[in-house]
Amino acid sequence: MNATVSRPRRRVLSIGALAVLHGLVDPRSALAQEIKKVRILMTPEQSGVYHAYAIMQARAEENHGWLRPIAVETGGFNYNVNYIAKNPAQWTGTMLGSANVLEWAAQKGVAPFYPDPLPAIADLRVIGGMGGTGNFWVTLDPTIKTPNDFVGKSVATGLLSQNEWGMYPRMLLDAWGLTPKLRSFNALGPDKNIDALLDGKVQAAMMVSFFRPDMGEISLAAPFNQLLAANRPFYYVNVPPEMIRSYNQRTGADFAVREFKANALAKQPNAFTTFGNEMTVSAHKSFPDDLAYEFAKLWVKLGPVVAKYNSLGKLWTPEGIAAPVRSNPAKAHPGALRAYKELGLA
Repeated sequence: MNATVSRPRRRVLSIGALAVLHGLVDPRSALAQEIKKVRILMTPEQSGVYHAYAIMQARAEENHGWLRPIAVETGGFNYNVNYIAKNPAQWTGTMLGSANVLEWAAQKGVAPFYPDPLPAIADLRVIGGMGGTGNFWVTLDPTIKTPNDFVGKSVATGLLSQNEWGMYPRMLLDAWGLTPKLRSFNALGPDKNIDALLDGKVQAAMMVSFFRPDMGEISLAAPFNQLLAANRPFYYVNVPPEMIRSYNQRTGADFAVREFKANALAKQPNAFTTFGNEMTVSAHKSFPDDLAYEFAKLWVKLGPVVAKYNSLGKLWTPEGIAAPVRSNPAKAHPGALRAYKELGLA
C-alpha cells in the first residue's frame, strides 16, 4: 500500500516544483509566505501600553501565518514621533504609538516641546485606535473648582516628555495665561505628582484615564489607586468646555471635550468636563498597504485575547479600534481602511 501511494505523491510534487521553476505558479502561493517582522514603537517597558502590545507580539504566531509585530520599548509617544520624523529609513517597516493632538503639535512646532516643526509628521496615517483619553486634575482643596482657581497655588503634572501626563496640561496652562500666575509648576511624573498632592506639597495633580469611544469602559492609570488608598476626600477639577474649545479655535488643535457623568469615576458625585485626545497606532504613508491591512485585522482578532491580561485590551473592541479611521478616513492608512471596510467597521 505504501509503495502505490508514494509514487503518485512524488510525481505530483515534481510537477508542482517544475511549475514553480518555470514561473507557471507564483512561488509565494506554493510555499509558506516569508515571516515579516514589523516594529511598533511604544512606551517604557513598565507601562500598561507597552505590556498590551507585548502580549500581542507573544500571541501573533498562533493567530497569523506570517505577520510578527514586535513591541519596542521607547521613551514614549513624544520620542516615537521625533524618531520617525527624522529617520526615513524606518518608514516602511515601523509603526508607532502616537496621538492626534501630539501629531498636530509636532507638525506645527509647539514650543518648547517641538522648537521646530516636523513636516514629515503630516505624512503619518492612522492604523487604528488604542482608546480615548480624559486628562484631569484632582485636588484635596474644595475651593479649587476650575483651572482659574490655580492662581497662587502649586500645581503638578507628569513629566513634560509624556504627552498625556505633562505636555498637554502645560500647553493649556501656558495658553490660558495661568503658568506665570502659579506659585509653582512641578513636572514630577505620574506617581510623584500624586504623592506630592497627598503630602500637601501641591494643591492639584494630573491624572489620565482611558476609554472606549462610548466611555462604557473606563480604565484609570495606576496612580489613581494611590489616591483612593489614601482614603481622603478629593475633588475633580472641572475644565469648562469653552476653555478647551477656545484653545482649539485659536491654535488649530483638536483636543476633545470629555464629559464624565456623575459617578462615572470613584468618589465623583458631580459631573465634570475636561480635555483629552485619541491614542493611535500610526505609520508613514509609505508603510506597505498589505502590512497595514493584515495588522489591522490581527489587532481586531487579538483584542479579546489581550483583554484577558491587560486593562487596555478591554478598550480594544472592533468598533473602538476602527473609531479614528471611521471618523477621519482622510487621515487613515489605506491598507487599514480596507481591512475595516471588509470587517464592516468603516
